Amino acid sequence: RRMTRPRIGFLIIGDEILSGRTAEKNLPALAAILAEKGLAANETRIVADSPQIIAAALREMRAKCDFVFTSGGIGPTHDDMTADGVALAFDKPAEENKEAAALLADFYARRGLEFTPARRRMARAPQGATILKSEFPGAPGFVVENVFVCAGVPAIFRLMAAAAALRLPDCPRRNAVTLRAECPESELAAALADIQKRYSQLRIGSYPREENGEYFAHLVFDGEDKTAAAAAMQEMAKFLSDNGYASREVNES
Repeated sequence: RRMTRPRIGFLIIGDEILSGRTAEKNLPALAAILAEKGLAANETRIVADSPQIIAAALREMRAKCDFVFTSGGIGPTHDDMTADGVALAFDKPAEENKEAAALLADFYARRGLEFTPARRRMARAPQGATILKSEFPGAPGFVVENVFVCAGVPAIFRLMAAAAALRLPDCPRRNAVTLRAECPESELAAALADIQKRYSQLRIGSYPREENGEYFAHLVFDGEDKTAAAAAMQEMAKFLSDNGYASREVNES
């Protein structure tokens, strides 16, 4: 179904992300999944492994967003606190979900492994949560109203987020073209601002880059109207050429 493009939030949970011990890799994966639906994240936060902090952030994001994805904190160890945080945000108790427990028990039995208390802990979810099934049955996520709770391990997160995205509306796909401008941003800022005013239906961004000591900018023209995006890019390319700067279209996909 199609509807007005909803606002989407992404809450990344984990002390290891905040400390820098683990690189965050799930935002690019989520962005790619959302793009297939014509959507994009409007806000991303990273918070610590604390039920109170998770709950506070989730309440704030739910007030502004139509849907919220989370990643991290649903594993078997003591510091996996996302189920508690989400339960607190919804004023519900966290408890063992019978469907999740059955899925996990079967997953470990098929592999000849004991279904230990630590592994059983991964079946915890807020009371009334719906289990989020994906192609990886050994780590069920869960859904509470408009919140999709996914694992933090990138390979598993991608599967869970893809399963959750099936519940989102389809919106018109956006089209983006990128122009590499061989000049400092300060030289093109005024012209780019003028183009943005005349192409208000587009989102136009300038992103500085460095390569082998050379500085340049990637100019992205993004919108539902592919013809308008291409026309705006060509206007910028002409401005650069008229002022002695080289430019070329690049593929960032």
